[in-house]
Amino acid sequence: MLFDFEVPATRDITETVITLATLSKFIVADLSDPRSIPQELTAIIPHLPSVPVQPILESSSEEYGMFEHFKKYQWVLPIVTYESGSLSVLVDHVVDSCEEHLRKTGPESNTL
Repeated sequence: MLFDFEVPATRDITETVITLATLSKFIVADLSDPRSIPQELTAIIPHLPSVPVQPILESSSEEYGMFEHFKKYQWVLPIVTYESGSLSVLVDHVVDSCEEHLRKTGPESNTL
């Protein structure tokens, strides 16, 4: 799901994204054309160990340089690549991957 929303006057975009992340069962982050995603992940990943993050990447793209930093967190799953135009095929795999991570680990085991 891609969120496209008006930012409330009382919150900035990062604060709104953090609020949505705390309500999520898991997060799927497309690293293919990173604009705001590096900032959003920096605000989310270190503080939400109970929310798995599944990064995805179009096969013709490369992950952004600083993403390497997040791989040390157990709740950041391995990057899944997809072919251009086949993102819909990926949905079941990504959801299953996140659900499996939650079943195996539970929130109490997600530590550095």
